[in-house]
Amino acid sequence: MSSALEPIGVIRTAASDEEVKASAEDLESSIEVFEPFEPALAGIDGFSHLFVLTLLDRIGEQGRTTFQVKPRGLLRLGLALDELPTIGVFACDSPVRPNPIGLSVVRLAGRDGRVLTVRGLDAFDGTPVLDIKPYGPDRIVADPAVPAWHRDLSEKAGTRRI
Repeated sequence: MSSALEPIGVIRTAASDEEVKASAEDLESSIEVFEPFEPALAGIDGFSHLFVLTLLDRIGEQGRTTFQVKPRGLLRLGLALDELPTIGVFACDSPVRPNPIGLSVVRLAGRDGRVLTVRGLDAFDGTPVLDIKPYGPDRIVADPAVPAWHRDLSEKAGTRRI
C-alpha cells in the first residue's frame, strides 16, 4: 500500500533550527496555508489551540528505518545521556520514525487571511504542513497513565512535563 499526502501549507519562523530544537514553547511561528485551502480555515477563529501535523522532510532514509532511540529531547531537562533508556520510536516524540509525521499542539495567537500565527510549534522554517485540526475540550484526557520509565525520568528531572 502506498499513499501520497499533499501539503496544505508551510511553516514560517524567524527562529533558527537550534532555537527550535532547544525550546519551541515560547516561539512564535506562522502557518501559511496555501491559497486553494483557505476555505478550509472557515470557523477556526476562536479556538485557543490547534493540532498541527507536519512532514518532517529533513529525515532521511536512515531515520525512517531506525526504530529505537534514546529520547534525547530529555537532555534539555538536565538528564544525562546514560540515564535515558533505549525505547521504541512509538513511545516518544523523536523525529526519527517510519513515517516522518510531526504532531504539535499549539496556541492560536491570531489569523490574517490564510496565515495563522501560533506559539509553541516545534517545526523548522519551511516545514510542510499536512493538516490542521482544532483542539477542544472533547480531546482532553484526564489523568493519562505513563510507563514507569517515564515517571522515573520525570522525577529525576523534577518536572511532570516530559
